[in-house]
Amino acid sequence: MLRPMAPPPPNANEPGSLETYYKDHWVDIEPERLARYDRMFQLDDRRGDIILAPVGVQEGETVVDFGCGPGFVAAQLARLTGPTGHVHAVDVNEAFVARARDVAVASGRGGQITIHHATDERVPLADASADRVYAKNVLEYVPDAGAVLAELHRVLRPGGRMVASDSDFGFVVIEPLSPAEVAELFTAAAPAFKEPHIGRKLRTAYRRAGFDQVEVKVTAATDTTGFMRSVIENMLGYGLQFDRITEARANELRHRIDAAIEAGEYLMVLPQWWVTGVKPEG
Repeated sequence: MLRPMAPPPPNANEPGSLETYYKDHWVDIEPERLARYDRMFQLDDRRGDIILAPVGVQEGETVVDFGCGPGFVAAQLARLTGPTGHVHAVDVNEAFVARARDVAVASGRGGQITIHHATDERVPLADASADRVYAKNVLEYVPDAGAVLAELHRVLRPGGRMVASDSDFGFVVIEPLSPAEVAELFTAAAPAFKEPHIGRKLRTAYRRAGFDQVEVKVTAATDTTGFMRSVIENMLGYGLQFDRITEARANELRHRIDAAIEAGEYLMVLPQWWVTGVKPEG
């Protein structure tokens, strides 16, 4: 199994230290990892319909894709808004922004998509200018989720909807690992995330940011064949980078997981929290 493509370990005594790694490793992404994300995030129309169904995009809407990555989600959102709608895609990574522009053109919807490079968590749009905001697996990485939600609340029109899908690593199941070992794995990787348990915190964060009608739904991806094995490897890679797990321990966990896959005894469950809120009228 290949090790994850990730930046070199940060030095806690230098700028770009472990304390800010959760954001730094998205601002600066080396080419190998960019290529991997490009493969991982591609969407065809069928998968786009499935993945984006909970977002509830309507034809003619103006939608913000906050943390757009390489732009495949933005292209699918533009398909759903139709020719009378518009998508504003925002990301902190310059390479993602450039790739998103190429993807927008290749999709044939370049005129419906505006790509913005943001150097911080502010959205370069006017107040009350969007009907809907979608943030996919972004809020676990931002410095202050409450401040970001307040900013996204600002750009929404009254009656507009904020939709976030995000993780909560306290709910992950990996057989044959024990619950304590799963917690050990994600604790070792924790500096890669500002808030590894963002899922459970979003409802309160939405309400504090001024959203009404806040609803929470949890879906779960289930893997019995190893197709999510790369997620585990990423967490082991982070733990090794941060010196929070030894190579011997990582190899032990790898061996047990891979043996379980080979024996047909492996199971991984990765929940995704979908949280929706409405900006009040008036």
